[in-house]
Amino acid sequence: MYKSLEATLHDTFWRSEIDADESPLLENFLTQHPGPSLEVGCGSGRLLLPLLEKGYQIEGVELSSDMLGLLLKDASAKNLEPTVHHCPIEEFQTDKRFSSISIPAFTLQLLSRTSAQQVLKRLREIALTNGGLYITLFIPWAEILDELEIDTWHLDKETKLSSGQQARCFTRHQIDRLYQELYREHRYEVAEQKHLSTQTLQWYFMPELISTLESCGWKFQDFDSDFQIGNHDPDASVLTVYATAS
Repeated sequence: MYKSLEATLHDTFWRSEIDADESPLLENFLTQHPGPSLEVGCGSGRLLLPLLEKGYQIEGVELSSDMLGLLLKDASAKNLEPTVHHCPIEEFQTDKRFSSISIPAFTLQLLSRTSAQQVLKRLREIALTNGGLYITLFIPWAEILDELEIDTWHLDKETKLSSGQQARCFTRHQIDRLYQELYREHRYEVAEQKHLSTQTLQWYFMPELISTLESCGWKFQDFDSDFQIGNHDPDASVLTVYATAS
């Protein structure tokens, strides 16, 4: 997962999305929970490195070698020395305890429900008492409501690179509404370069998410919608949820 063009274009596509910057929410969360912090699925450091530059005590966990390589390259250019653990989050081991733990950018949804619960329980073990938890998820309303045709390629993302080349991502999907799973295939293209990848994502509605958090040792506190602090629309496409270690 997150190899080749998918890794290279990941941040470019994120930055090209209008109103898709969760940095203010994450920074606000870290300010409310000062002390050591952990970002799960830190990728290329898109969120982590700017926070390090601002003085936050944050380290990361990342599975993808390609994403980690991008992070280290960018960190070197910025004279930063981040602490990043290269392993699946399910296998992450540490004696440190964290004041805050973040799982941004829909990372939790890449795990099966069973794995997600195991991870949430493990993260509770390494969180300080009253430590904070931050999770961003999305609800795929376009697929749920059949606004996108099943098993049909469509242009999902497109942006122009600094080189002048067009970068595109085409996507097709299958959906299981009963088990709330979305299966997606992505085709990334830049000039003659192409890369195919697949994802199976779980989506959560708020009642299930709150119940899952509480069963894993976390107490739900609040949420924001669509990366807007103070927006509390439970039916929004993007939900950022806050909890504390109970």
